[in-house]
Amino acid sequence: MLRTNLVSSRYVGDFNEGEVYHHGAVQITPMRNREYINKYKDGFILGANPKLSSHLGYEDPDYKHKRQKYGIEESALVSQGFLFNAGFGLSVHDISFNAIANLSYSDLRFGVPVFEGDVIYAKSEVLGKELRKDGATNGSVQVKTTVYNQRVETALEYKRQVLVRAESGRTYAQMSTLKPQPKKIDIGKVVLPRFYHGLSEDLLGKNGKVFEDFKSGGVYNGFFEDAVDLVTFSWLQIATLNDAAVHHSPSSNFIGYGGAVKARVEGEVSTHFPLAYHLGINSGSHDAPTYPADIVKMIFADGEDGEHEKIRARVEVIDTALVQGRDDIGVVTIKLIGEKYVTDGGMKAIKAAGFAGIDKVFDEGGSRFLRVLTLEQVLAVPTSKAFK
Repeated sequence: MLRTNLVSSRYVGDFNEGEVYHHGAVQITPMRNREYINKYKDGFILGANPKLSSHLGYEDPDYKHKRQKYGIEESALVSQGFLFNAGFGLSVHDISFNAIANLSYSDLRFGVPVFEGDVIYAKSEVLGKELRKDGATNGSVQVKTTVYNQRVETALEYKRQVLVRAESGRTYAQMSTLKPQPKKIDIGKVVLPRFYHGLSEDLLGKNGKVFEDFKSGGVYNGFFEDAVDLVTFSWLQIATLNDAAVHHSPSSNFIGYGGAVKARVEGEVSTHFPLAYHLGINSGSHDAPTYPADIVKMIFADGEDGEHEKIRARVEVIDTALVQGRDDIGVVTIKLIGEKYVTDGGMKAIKAAGFAGIDKVFDEGGSRFLRVLTLEQVLAVPTSKAFK
């Protein structure tokens, strides 16, 4: 497709149902995986503890090749949070470079585990699109993205709906070919973790819980609250080849990458279930923009300190279920919620970017908040029988 005036990507009119785009590849190096864990305080230790993963039977099929060619002596499991972002980033150039917002996720399932040094590839199929009114200057595109490794084994698969601009001067008639999506992932199709066994209770830390501790309706708050600065937002985009224009534009106040917001929220609650293995996501949405805290401080708050864009997280337990044939794990379905503090500077940033959901800001205990993320996640959590 000839685009003489663009670096990359498609407008909404360029997407056609049934098209498949092959996005390229990226190697997940140990440095990037471990830096992600450190920057976002990812407390899911299975992706950071090679001795633990080895004890549970995870062995990299390509470890000899990686040792010889790349000098990787011990390839740990890749954090599933980083894998999500790496796979997503590969698709941005073709799908959402010209996006206004990533609207939702559905039917997300993790596949085979990924090890440090693996090369991941991605492809996306256009499922449908929607233009909500006559004369539309943007529309939503629905795609299915598949991420696979160098052995062509599926590591991640999900569907997302993204709001994409029309080409300058173009408008479109109302239409919709969006496909209905399941409300829940099919547990029969997920890849369960290897058997948990002989675990030390020390691995749970002070606040970790086993499957039996979780009850439907339970609420668990994050253990810290933190904002994300421009460098940290940008690091994740660079590390995952995510070049979406909206995150680099002064006119959008450098709206933060949603994957980094997800990473921050997951990190804040991860200590509740440090041994959890992510099976998938039933559904989810980015509910409002988050800006780099230092950008809000410098541009909209006259350099004054404050809780600019600081995020708080909590988990609401939706359901728990046993797994047939397994006494070492149970499935816990949670609603993961992220909300940001809204300061006076943050209110100015929202207005400047033209965000339409400013009426959703709410007061609580003398502070203002805005929901930024809602994800219905499905986790495998070890039972008490998995411990010594």
